[in-house]
Amino acid sequence: MTHPVKIINWNVEHWSRWQDAADWVRSQEPDLFFAQEVQAEQLDKISKRLGMEGYLAAQVGRSPNENAIFVRPNGPFLFHEEHFQTWAPWHAPANITVWHRGPDGIVGQHPISLVSIHTCYWSADVRLIEAHWCSTLAKPGWLAVIFGDWNSVRTDTTINWRHVGDAAYYANRTYLQDGKRHTDDRPDREMLAAGYLDLARYAAERGELEALAPTAGYGRPKHLQGGEQAIDRGYASRLIAEALTGYEVCKSDELERISDHRPEIALFDQDKLQSATNRPADTASVAEVTARG
Repeated sequence: MTHPVKIINWNVEHWSRWQDAADWVRSQEPDLFFAQEVQAEQLDKISKRLGMEGYLAAQVGRSPNENAIFVRPNGPFLFHEEHFQTWAPWHAPANITVWHRGPDGIVGQHPISLVSIHTCYWSADVRLIEAHWCSTLAKPGWLAVIFGDWNSVRTDTTINWRHVGDAAYYANRTYLQDGKRHTDDRPDREMLAAGYLDLARYAAERGELEALAPTAGYGRPKHLQGGEQAIDRGYASRLIAEALTGYEVCKSDELERISDHRPEIALFDQDKLQSATNRPADTASVAEVTARG
């Protein structure tokens, strides 16, 4: 049996405890690591401590908290291209493409787009634009994996806003429509409309209910913000999602001391990834469109 591909996503608060965070990630031996809130000047030392190759998002000057993607050298993914998304209205997404190399050494015919994203915390309208951009990577036949902090909830999430004492948070996490404010779930809806699958949902539908566990909202001063929520999520093209074999939200006192977000780990079957990246493009296009109905 081949070793599974491991992907980690983690928003580490300002990477202020970067050594502890990097040491934990390295101990998990990921093949890909999607990170949020990396400080630009930290990239080289984080990469070195991880033993991985780091790629930082375009620095658009609106926030020092950057997105990054780290790739394990000599692993199952080969770097192809880096794309700087300077259009971004807040945090620019980190965006690279990679080739998948199977257990037999064969490199896939179709590249995979990788995105580490941290959507705007202060505007539902900006978050919607950021989610719209992700659809540019969802064209028929394309493959993508997108992880990040979405600062918004899944479509099936209920929040009793009368119990939320932080008025600014209420304004930030809702949007006005038809004279009423609504919980912001639009990024999730847009990702699903574009044909992506929510990896945690996919795992939960197959019996891993804990995959839907909350990733943030614990501890002070979060107690005024409606409790714990799953705002950190991973999405993937259907062919990639169908290779998923496990999804975990990691929870421990140590991790919660390091950051105000919990890391997520996704595992994928190598052989299924190899099949996904070597399928005929026209066949994949028809399959993906049919799956969306």
